[in-house]
Amino acid sequence: ISELQSSRVAVAPTEEIVHDHTVAEYGRRPEYSLNNFRIYMSLDVLDSNLHVRTRRPGDRFQPIGMSGQKKLQDFMVDAKIPRQWRDRVPLVVSLNGIAWVAGWRIADWAKIKHGDHSQLELAFTPQDE
Repeated sequence: ISELQSSRVAVAPTEEIVHDHTVAEYGRRPEYSLNNFRIYMSLDVLDSNLHVRTRRPGDRFQPIGMSGQKKLQDFMVDAKIPRQWRDRVPLVVSLNGIAWVAGWRIADWAKIKHGDHSQLELAFTPQDE
């Protein structure tokens, strides 16, 4: 996908489907942890234009479990992402919108659903300084 500051993205398609509850449990973990940097998303709804960037004014995000979108800024405040980190948090974005706020939550539309045929595993790994 791409490289962003001190993180790199490793993308590896997986063959086994992870149940919805696994993704949902991950999506509701607000605390910072290296475990929050590996997620699974439905490959059925993602496009080939997947890329990584940081936030932009006006960004909107549909966190897992929400039926509608909210301002990314509001999500970051609600998730207690420290103010000094917000401009550096990697976002995995597709043509459908923000699919993952790395370290915090995936988008509801990107979660693995019953009947999905394939999934994508994404991981951010800190680089040695």
